[in-house]
Amino acid sequence: MSSPRRRWFTAIAISVALTASLTACSSGSGAAVGDNGLPIVRFSALPDPAPLPVLVMQENGIDEKYGFDAEFLEVDPDVATTTFLMGESDIAIDQDAVGSAIANNEGHSVVSFYPALSNTASIVTRPDTGIDTPADLVGKRVGHFGMDSGTTQAIGVSLKEGFGIDITSFELVQSSPASLPELLASGEVDAIFDYEPYSSKAIESTGGKYVFQVTPYWNEAANWSPPLAMLTARAEWLSNNGELAQNVLKAWQEAEKIIADSGYQLFLQEPYAGFLDRDSVEELQTLATYCAQLPCYPGTWTQADVDEQMKYLQLLVDAGMLAEIPDTAPVATLDSLVTQ
Repeated sequence: MSSPRRRWFTAIAISVALTASLTACSSGSGAAVGDNGLPIVRFSALPDPAPLPVLVMQENGIDEKYGFDAEFLEVDPDVATTTFLMGESDIAIDQDAVGSAIANNEGHSVVSFYPALSNTASIVTRPDTGIDTPADLVGKRVGHFGMDSGTTQAIGVSLKEGFGIDITSFELVQSSPASLPELLASGEVDAIFDYEPYSSKAIESTGGKYVFQVTPYWNEAANWSPPLAMLTARAEWLSNNGELAQNVLKAWQEAEKIIADSGYQLFLQEPYAGFLDRDSVEELQTLATYCAQLPCYPGTWTQADVDEQMKYLQLLVDAGMLAEIPDTAPVATLDSLVTQ
């Protein structure tokens, strides 16, 4: 049953949410204030595991414990970045350092300050293709969902860095993330670039296997990996709400720990299972098992992580996937932002 205090909006209701935020009272911290007198923090994201800690906050009163009221705006992928950059959410969960770099190159001032989800990008193949290593993909038909997608970029720069392989040497076939497993199963492609839960679905439907996974590769190569999603805020909001932002991060970390401590089995319980909206309990269990092994929530972010992320962004620049490193830093630790 839905919690009576849970606030969810959809992208369709953006204008309603925006109107409400504009008419709300303003607290001394610069954030809107709810009926309970607590500052409202508006999160936006896609319906995947990344924003689940927000629901855990709401269900367990963790947001109120840390002195704020969490609202969640579910967004469509096509408007996710625009929703955030227009100020219709305070913290975007589905952005990352690459997206922040692109936004800052375009004149915005945003920063990613904590990992919300590990990178689940991978390459999956069928057992009848003879593909065992990334080198075997050269000349093969490989499905993807856009050269500018974070998944394709992460796989592309990783293969270039680790194996000297350029993905343009593959016969690339573009489709949507959800349809790629079907293309692989039907034999229209020999392998796919995708992310969870679609990669796992492809393995289950074809009896296939992972050929390459982004996070395990980078963990071995650099003892670090680029997050798929990060908590990202506008610099102005962080400047006006430093103490609130620190409390939000504490609440987030407590909520993600509850999920991780359950072995990600919380994915199978309501209201979280309904939010993730998978086809079956078995699919939810597969996702939970995968996340426990990866793990999906990194749970830490230090200056050393920031330094590695900046090196990764430079690799994207060198590969022509990012125009340049912006003058306004796209990634940092929260402490460095609110105490400087």
